[in-house]
Amino acid sequence: MITEVNEKRVISHRDVDFEYDGKWVVYESKPYSTSGSMGCVVAYGEDTPEDRDALHKIVVDRFRGKALLKYAYVAKEDIIFGQYDIGVASKPQAAV
Repeated sequence: MITEVNEKRVISHRDVDFEYDGKWVVYESKPYSTSGSMGCVVAYGEDTPEDRDALHKIVVDRFRGKALLKYAYVAKEDIIFGQYDIGVASKPQAAV
């Protein structure tokens, strides 16, 4: 079941992931945000094909495709960055 948000508040694109983790979200960017990183959540629903399709219909019908339908997600596992040795390529020296 989808939920439409009546009281719109400006939220960053990144904060949507934390606040709506595991849900499908219709996100409308604000015109004053040139980077598209600020906007409002218009509606959200559970992670089901029915909710995703209903939210996609809102994007197409009401916003003519100009809103973003995204899956809000926060990584649940620790990300480990590897350490790599980087060598410098050089020409072999001629035998003297």
